[in-house]
Amino acid sequence: MKKLFLLLLIIISAGQFAAAQQNPTMNIEGTASSIIGKLDKSIQLNEVQKPKLLTVVTNYLQQKSNLQSLQVTNEKAYKTKINSMQNGLHTRLKTILSDTQYASFLDLKPKAPDATNVLTQLYY
Repeated sequence: MKKLFLLLLIIISAGQFAAAQQNPTMNIEGTASSIIGKLDKSIQLNEVQKPKLLTVVTNYLQQKSNLQSLQVTNEKAYKTKINSMQNGLHTRLKTILSDTQYASFLDLKPKAPDATNVLTQLYY
Protein backbone atom coordinates (compact mmCIF):
# COMPACT_ATOMS: atom_id res chain seq x y z
CA MET A 1 0.00 0.00 0.00
CA LYS A 2 2.83 2.40 0.87
CA LYS A 3 4.55 1.64 -2.43
CA LEU A 4 1.35 2.32 -4.35
CA PHE A 5 0.85 5.61 -2.52
CA LEU A 6 4.46 6.62 -3.16
CA LEU A 7 4.18 5.73 -6.83
CA LEU A 8 0.98 7.74 -7.15
CA LEU A 9 2.61 10.71 -5.44
CA ILE A 10 5.57 10.55 -7.83
CA ILE A 11 3.30 10.40 -10.88
CA ILE A 12 1.25 13.39 -9.71
CA SER A 13 4.38 15.40 -8.90
CA ALA A 14 5.90 14.63 -12.29
CA GLY A 15 2.70 15.73 -14.02
CA GLN A 16 2.63 19.00 -12.13
CA PHE A 17 6.30 19.61 -12.90
CA ALA A 18 5.71 18.99 -16.62
CA ALA A 19 2.71 21.34 -16.62
CA ALA A 20 4.73 24.04 -14.90
CA GLN A 21 7.46 23.71 -17.54
CA GLN A 22 4.96 24.11 -20.39
CA ASN A 23 3.22 27.14 -18.90
CA PRO A 24 5.69 29.21 -16.89
CA THR A 25 4.12 32.03 -14.97
CA MET A 26 5.05 35.58 -15.78
CA ASN A 27 5.50 38.40 -13.32
CA ILE A 28 2.89 40.53 -15.07
CA GLU A 29 3.34 43.70 -13.04
CA GLY A 30 7.14 43.55 -13.28
CA THR A 31 7.04 42.87 -17.01
CA ALA A 32 4.55 45.71 -17.58
CA SER A 33 6.76 48.10 -15.61
CA SER A 34 9.80 47.03 -17.64
CA ILE A 35 7.89 47.61 -20.87
CA ILE A 36 6.84 51.10 -19.77
CA GLY A 37 10.43 51.87 -18.74
CA LYS A 38 11.74 50.81 -22.14
CA LEU A 39 9.02 52.76 -23.95
CA ASP A 40 9.71 55.83 -21.83
CA LYS A 41 13.37 55.78 -22.84
CA SER A 42 12.56 55.15 -26.50
CA ILE A 43 9.55 57.39 -27.18
CA GLN A 44 9.67 59.85 -24.26
CA LEU A 45 6.38 59.25 -22.45
CA ASN A 46 4.91 62.08 -20.42
CA GLU A 47 3.63 61.75 -16.86
CA VAL A 48 0.00 61.47 -18.01
CA GLN A 49 0.76 58.67 -20.48
CA LYS A 50 2.76 56.44 -18.13
CA PRO A 51 -0.04 55.31 -15.78
CA LYS A 52 -2.49 54.93 -18.67
CA LEU A 53 -0.03 52.77 -20.61
CA LEU A 54 0.83 50.78 -17.51
CA THR A 55 -2.85 49.89 -17.06
CA VAL A 56 -3.31 48.96 -20.73
CA VAL A 57 -0.13 46.87 -20.88
CA THR A 58 -0.85 45.12 -17.56
CA ASN A 59 -4.36 44.20 -18.71
CA TYR A 60 -3.03 42.94 -22.04
CA LEU A 61 -0.38 40.78 -20.37
CA GLN A 62 -2.95 39.36 -17.96
CA GLN A 63 -5.26 38.43 -20.83
CA LYS A 64 -2.35 36.92 -22.73
CA SER A 65 -1.33 34.91 -19.69
CA ASN A 66 -4.87 33.56 -19.37
CA LEU A 67 -4.63 32.23 -22.95
CA GLN A 68 -1.42 30.23 -22.52
CA SER A 69 -3.20 26.92 -21.99
CA LEU A 70 -5.20 27.52 -25.17
CA GLN A 71 -1.95 27.86 -27.11
CA VAL A 72 -1.19 24.22 -26.28
CA THR A 73 -4.69 22.81 -26.72
CA ASN A 74 -6.04 24.80 -29.71
CA GLU A 75 -3.41 26.74 -31.67
CA LYS A 76 -5.90 28.13 -34.21
CA ALA A 77 -8.22 29.54 -31.53
CA TYR A 78 -5.21 30.94 -29.68
CA LYS A 79 -3.96 32.77 -32.78
CA THR A 80 -7.42 34.18 -33.46
CA LYS A 81 -7.77 35.47 -29.90
CA ILE A 82 -4.25 36.84 -29.66
CA ASN A 83 -4.68 38.70 -32.97
CA SER A 84 -7.89 40.23 -31.67
CA MET A 85 -6.18 41.21 -28.42
CA GLN A 86 -3.25 42.77 -30.28
CA ASN A 87 -5.64 44.79 -32.44
CA GLY A 88 -7.37 46.02 -29.28
CA LEU A 89 -4.02 46.86 -27.71
CA HIS A 90 -2.97 48.93 -30.71
CA THR A 91 -6.32 50.73 -30.76
CA ARG A 92 -5.82 51.69 -27.10
CA LEU A 93 -2.21 52.72 -27.68
CA LYS A 94 -3.27 55.05 -30.50
CA THR A 95 -5.54 56.92 -28.08
CA ILE A 96 -2.73 57.39 -25.54
CA LEU A 97 0.32 58.02 -27.72
CA SER A 98 0.84 60.84 -30.19
CA ASP A 99 1.08 59.89 -33.86
CA THR A 100 4.86 60.30 -33.74
CA GLN A 101 5.16 58.19 -30.59
CA TYR A 102 2.94 55.48 -32.06
CA ALA A 103 5.02 55.35 -35.25
CA SER A 104 8.16 55.08 -33.13
CA PHE A 105 6.50 52.34 -31.07
CA LEU A 106 5.84 50.34 -34.24
CA ASP A 107 9.51 50.74 -35.22
CA LEU A 108 10.52 49.11 -31.92
CA LYS A 109 8.97 45.77 -32.89
CA PRO A 110 11.60 43.02 -32.72
CA LYS A 111 12.07 41.22 -36.04
CA ALA A 112 11.47 37.90 -34.28
CA PRO A 113 10.56 36.80 -30.76
CA ASP A 114 13.49 37.71 -28.53
CA ALA A 115 13.61 36.64 -24.88
CA THR A 116 16.06 39.46 -24.13
CA ASN A 117 13.68 42.18 -25.41
CA VAL A 118 10.74 42.81 -23.10
CA LEU A 119 8.76 44.39 -25.96
CA THR A 120 8.48 40.92 -27.47
CA GLN A 121 5.59 40.39 -25.02
CA LEU A 122 3.53 42.98 -26.89
CA TYR A 123 4.17 41.63 -30.37
CA TYR A 124 4.48 37.84 -30.13
